[in-house]
Amino acid sequence: MRKFNIASLLLAVLLVGSLTACESDKGTPSPGKNPNQSVNEPQAKPDNETPSPAPQPAGPPQEKPEVTKEGKGSFTGLADSHTVEIIVDGQPMALQFGEELQSKLQSIRAEQQVVFQYEEKAIEGDDSLKQLVLKDISTSGSKEGSSPMDNALPAEMKIDVTLEGMQEQRTAKLVHGDGYSLYRFEQFTFDPGRNLLYMNVDPGYQVRIEKLPSGFELEDLELRGQEELGKHGGVMKLKSGELPEPMQDASLYLTVQGKGGMSEYIVKELDGSSYVFHVDIPQREASEGFVPLAFASLNTIRNH
Repeated sequence: MRKFNIASLLLAVLLVGSLTACESDKGTPSPGKNPNQSVNEPQAKPDNETPSPAPQPAGPPQEKPEVTKEGKGSFTGLADSHTVEIIVDGQPMALQFGEELQSKLQSIRAEQQVVFQYEEKAIEGDDSLKQLVLKDISTSGSKEGSSPMDNALPAEMKIDVTLEGMQEQRTAKLVHGDGYSLYRFEQFTFDPGRNLLYMNVDPGYQVRIEKLPSGFELEDLELRGQEELGKHGGVMKLKSGELPEPMQDASLYLTVQGKGGMSEYIVKELDGSSYVFHVDIPQREASEGFVPLAFASLNTIRNH
C-alpha cells in the first residue's frame, strides 16, 4: 500500500511539470514576431529599410524654343504704341514690340535702313497665322547707326522748284539710299530697299535710281537704255538744247512716248559719281508737278 502511494505521487509530479512547460511555450513570443499581431496582418518593415520611390506623374510637353530670325529694310515708323512698320523687299512688315525697345525705336528716323531680329509666334486657335515680335533693332551702315553724311547734311532743307512757270520754295526731308543721300518732298515716298522715289497719290509716277560703278562706258549705257525703252515705242535721244532745265547737264537723255505715257533713261553725274535715272511718267491726273519735283529732288543727291 505504501509503494502504490509513492508511485502515484511521482506520476502526479511529472504531469504538473509537463503542463507547466506547455504553458511556458505558449506565453513566450518567438523572436521577431509581435505577439499581439494577427496571423494575416502584414508585418511592419524594419526602420532601416528604404521605401521604393513612388512613380512621378509625367509633366506637360516641353514647348519648342522660338527661333530668332533676322531682317533688313526701311524703317517706316510706329503704327501705334506697340507696333512698328518696316518695309522689307518693298512689302510692309508689322512687328509687335515691348517697352524695352521704345526709346531705341524713337531714335530711328523714317526711311532709315535698319537691321532687326524677330520671332514668329503662332496665334492661339489658328496655327496658320503668325505674330511677329521684334526682339532687337539697329540702324545699318556706320557703327553709330547713321551715314557719314548725317553730320554734314541737315535733316530738312528748302529747295527752289519751278511749278507751272512760277518759282517757289518747298521743304524736303533727308533720306538715305544705297551709297547716297537725297532730299524728298512731302508728296513723295522713298523706298531705299529698291532705290525708288515715287508719288504718294500714284506710285506709278516713279524714278528708280541706279548708282553706276566707276569705269563705265557711256556707249554701253546708251545701248542698254535703247533696249529698255524700245519696248514702249520709238526712242528719241535728246540733244543738249532740248534737255529740260533741271537735267541740262545730263550725259545721256533718252525718252519714249508710249501708249501708257512716257519713259525716260537719264545718265547724270552728281557729287563725283554717275547715276542712271529710270523715269516712268504715266498719263494720269497725278502728272502735274511730278517731273519738276522729282528732278529737283534728284539734283540734291550726295554720295556717302
